[in-house]
Amino acid sequence: MLGLGAGGWGLWLETEEHLDRAASRERITRACDGLVDPDKVLGLNGGAVRARPGSGDEDGMSDLDAPEALATLPTECEIYRVGDPGTSYNHFLLSVWQNPSDDLANLVSGWDDPFWTRMYERADDLTLVADDAAPHPLGDGRLGSYYDHSVIVKAVCTDAEGDTTSVNAQTVAKYFEDTEVTDADRRTLAELARTAAERAAAKLGCTTTLPVPQEELPTPRKRVADAESAGGSCGWYAELIKADGRGRLPDRALAAPVGAHSHEESCLLAMSEKGVRALWPDLTEDEVHSAELRDVLHVAPWWLRTTSYFGDEAAEVKAESHGTGQTALTPGTAGRSRDANVWWASSTCAGQPALHTLSIDYPYDDIVKERLQSLFKAYVADVAARRDCTDVKFPATSTFRAD
Repeated sequence: MLGLGAGGWGLWLETEEHLDRAASRERITRACDGLVDPDKVLGLNGGAVRARPGSGDEDGMSDLDAPEALATLPTECEIYRVGDPGTSYNHFLLSVWQNPSDDLANLVSGWDDPFWTRMYERADDLTLVADDAAPHPLGDGRLGSYYDHSVIVKAVCTDAEGDTTSVNAQTVAKYFEDTEVTDADRRTLAELARTAAERAAAKLGCTTTLPVPQEELPTPRKRVADAESAGGSCGWYAELIKADGRGRLPDRALAAPVGAHSHEESCLLAMSEKGVRALWPDLTEDEVHSAELRDVLHVAPWWLRTTSYFGDEAAEVKAESHGTGQTALTPGTAGRSRDANVWWASSTCAGQPALHTLSIDYPYDDIVKERLQSLFKAYVADVAARRDCTDVKFPATSTFRAD
């Protein structure tokens, strides 16, 4: 009798789990407009039996089959893992948008501190670990990019008017703040993003064929490395300081592999606490501005970042100022946004527009002012050589000398 009872109880639990999973699959499919495999979504973070979309109106994705679908972009769905009755946890997010977009932009700014978390925590040696990794290419980059807890896939195609456009899908492991995202989950995120981009493109009348992401997506590093040994997207910088000396330039670098067809690539450079201390005796009073600034430097790291955008991403770049809004940076132009502490150059790479930017922290821009023009030129020259770029437009010398 006990055996029969236990067997019956086990069968009931198994049936309940099957029904919960079936209901969860249906909820995911409906909320995400059929763009993702619900079993793969449930399989993230060790697997879940029960899941639900968010309760807000914005947590369900727009119907991309509807005639007004383009007007509803960007759109997204958020899925929560359901635990004990009355509890739920962050699990998965899918976002879809099309370029060009009035709502989304690639923001560059000298005020967007890449070490904010360590500043907030008052950590020692602030520039040891960045908040985010640099974008890593999926394959040769034409499919998109991945980060430590998210993946972006781009489906490039031609619209009804014959113009090049793209449908973009981003998948995010929303549980990343509590649990480390494994390499296997990152691969699943890439598969989900690829499927979503392909299906969304088909719904929007954008015919495209996407390559399959590579099998291994190793965890992107956020811990900086010695600049002299930098490679990948920071390899140009290692060559620069080897040839011309480092001086007051950064002694640390955070690089990523470069893809021959990446839509974005970035190099973060920063000064260690040891490097700041070594330079301090050589700084003039004007360069430090005041004695009090020395105390500020303990919580305000010195850094700069170079970033390039290619194809339709180049038309989506804006310099974000500190409290004064955003300024669009137009392909085919060059200059400086003083409020944002950003310089930009432009070129045409393999027939596609490209925009190259240099963002730098204050007051570090004053301290390395004499080297900024040559540094930026070295960076743009490296990109131009690697990506077959022509028609390079570079900011005027006067923009590097102005206060």
